[in-house]
Amino acid sequence: MPTIQLEGMRPMNGPIKPPVVGLTGLENCYELITIECLRELYQFGPGNTSAPGNEIGIPAFGSYLNPSDLALYFANYTTQPIPNSIFPEFISIDGGERWNDHLNVGSEVSLDIQTAYSIVYPQGVRLYQVGDVNTASTGTFNTFLDALDGSYCTYLGGDAPYLDAVYPDPGGDGYGGPLQCGGAPRSNVLSFSYLQIEAALPESYQTRQCHEWMKLGLQGVSVIFASGDSGVANRYVGLENSCLTSPDEGSHVDLNGTRFSPSFPSNCPWVTTVGATFLKDRNISNGEVAVALPFAPNPKRDYYSGGGFSNVFAQPAYQADAVSHYLTTYPPPYDAQIYNKSGRGFPDISAIGLNVSVVLGGGIQVAGGTSASTPIIASIVTLLNEARIAAGKGPIGFLNPILYAHPQAFNDITEGSNPGCGTDGFQAQPGWDPVTGLGSPIYPKLQEIFLNLP
Repeated sequence: MPTIQLEGMRPMNGPIKPPVVGLTGLENCYELITIECLRELYQFGPGNTSAPGNEIGIPAFGSYLNPSDLALYFANYTTQPIPNSIFPEFISIDGGERWNDHLNVGSEVSLDIQTAYSIVYPQGVRLYQVGDVNTASTGTFNTFLDALDGSYCTYLGGDAPYLDAVYPDPGGDGYGGPLQCGGAPRSNVLSFSYLQIEAALPESYQTRQCHEWMKLGLQGVSVIFASGDSGVANRYVGLENSCLTSPDEGSHVDLNGTRFSPSFPSNCPWVTTVGATFLKDRNISNGEVAVALPFAPNPKRDYYSGGGFSNVFAQPAYQADAVSHYLTTYPPPYDAQIYNKSGRGFPDISAIGLNVSVVLGGGIQVAGGTSASTPIIASIVTLLNEARIAAGKGPIGFLNPILYAHPQAFNDITEGSNPGCGTDGFQAQPGWDPVTGLGSPIYPKLQEIFLNLP
C-alpha cells in the first residue's frame, strides 16, 4: 500500500455568519464568495461557448461527487440556468467509482466541480475518479499519468511500488484489474487540488514525474496545482503543519523542524502553481491580500498560502528576473539553513481561497484552501482556451513563460505573508513573491495577450 498521503482542501466548512442564502450580488462577498464576486474581481463574463474537446479536467482521489449536491448548487449559486441533469463526463481510472451511499461525499471534488461549472458552463467538466476505495486517498499522481500516457508506465523503470498504488490490489479486496496504461482522454486544462511533501519523496521520483508534466505542457495541456495551505510549512492529511530538519541532517520531515518545507508537484517548473488570497475588507473594490487564517489554540494548524523555493528543482529561466527582483529588493531574513534561494520559486499566481461557496450534504457551506483557488484559475484558463479555439487557434498548454512575461495582466498582491516553521515566512511585496506569485488574474488583459499569440 502507498504510504504518501495527498493533501486536499483545508476545510472551513460550517455555518455562514451572517447566514447568506443564494446569490446576493456583491453585498455579502466577505462572508460567501460566489460566482458574482469572482466575476467582479477578475473581470470575466459568463461562459457562452463549449468547444468540443475543451472540457476542463478535474482528477479526484478518494473524494466522491454527490449528484444531488451539484443540482442544488446549480439551482442556487450559478447565474446561468444549468439543468439539474448536467453531470461531468465520468472517467474511471483503476477502479474509480461513482458516488453511492457507501462512499463519503467529497468536499474537495464537490468544491472543484461546482466552482468550475459556475465559471465555464456551457463548457463541460471531465471528472477523473482515480483509484479504488482502498488506495485512492493515499495514492499519488503517477497512476493518473499512467492512464493518460501508456508509455509512462515503463518510463525510467515505471512507477514506484513502495509509493504508488499497485494493481491488481495485492490485498485482494480492492481493484482487481491491471494498472491502466493509456486510454484515458487528455484535457486541455487539468486542475489538481492535491499535493505532497517534497522532502518525503525521492528526487528521482519527482524528476521522473516532472518530466511527464512537461510532456503534457508541450502537448497543449495546462497543468494547474495548488501551492499548499501551511505557509512555508507543509502537512500530511489530518496532521499538524510540519517543517524540515536542517540540510546537515538530510532535511527530513519533522513536526518541530525549522527549515521551510516545499510541496510537490507544486515545485515542478513545468506546472502552474496557485496560491491563495482573500478580500482586503468588505468593500470588494479594495482588492485582495494574501490569505490568513491563524488558529490561536495551535499555530501548527494555521492556514496561509503555501509558497517558497524548491530544494529539488532549480530556478527556471522564465522566472529568473522576477525572483531576482524579490530576493534583491526585499531580501528575506533567512540563510541557506532555512530555504534554498536558488530553487524554483512558487506559487506562480493566485486567486481567492477563503469562504468559497460549496454545497455539501444538501446545505451551503464555506470552504477554503489553495485547493479552492486552483479550480478558479483552471476555469479561467479554460475560458482563455475557448476564446483561442473560437479564433481558430489551439489550446495554450504550458502557461508560465507567458505569465511571467506579462506581470501587468495580474492584480499585484502586496499585503500579507505566509508564516510557518516558527517564522513570519515570506512577505508579499510589489512584483512576484513566494506568497501570491504574480498576483490574481485580470481576464481582459490575459485574453488579449493569449489571442495575440499564434
